[in-house]
Amino acid sequence: MRIISFNIHHCTQEKVDRILSREADIYILPELSNPQQLHIPDGFTARWTGDIDIKGLGVIWRSSLQCRVPSWFNPEQRYFLPVIAEGKLIIAAWPTKRRANAPKGYPQIALEGLQEYASRFDAFPTLISGDFNLYVGQQDETEEYSLASVTALLKRYGMTSVYHFRTGEAMGKESRATYYHQFCKEQPFFLDYTFTNMPVKDYWLLGWEPSFSDHVPQLIEV
Repeated sequence: MRIISFNIHHCTQEKVDRILSREADIYILPELSNPQQLHIPDGFTARWTGDIDIKGLGVIWRSSLQCRVPSWFNPEQRYFLPVIAEGKLIIAAWPTKRRANAPKGYPQIALEGLQEYASRFDAFPTLISGDFNLYVGQQDETEEYSLASVTALLKRYGMTSVYHFRTGEAMGKESRATYYHQFCKEQPFFLDYTFTNMPVKDYWLLGWEPSFSDHVPQLIEV
């Protein structure tokens, strides 16, 4: 199973068409517009969650796969979207500040979203991927809510960051960036992660295309 995880930044039909032309089975797409406003080609199925139609969290998969959004998806945690795909739990992640959760920091939003589904992690081989909006030392970290508390929760279920496991780099000491603030190469951050307890065949951070997004795509094979 090949997965592309990519915050596409200001969704357009052209971007969606280009992404779906890549050879993947599942596409995790933060900042996807509501699919009702897009043309999703034949052979693909889209599910989406969000507060505003022009910017939400979407998952698109090849319709030949046995995939479904489970009944226990909680729309109150709308920026974590679970999909059961061929017996595996794939969770799209984009903890972001919208409406009721706007006063919270990103680490709190992320941890609460993951805690919502933690009871399911032992029932399925699990992969969680997306733009987490988390990095070491960010302003809204607290003792309770931080990237460290998120990784500690996932570690209890055997999940580690694929990038950091494969490179041996420490969080906060990455040699690659996944996000360039305001499209500025001199303001790099590592915000996009894939955590899993499944064997990973391969993993890449692809090249940055400033004309497309301020983020870098992740490509995962399990």
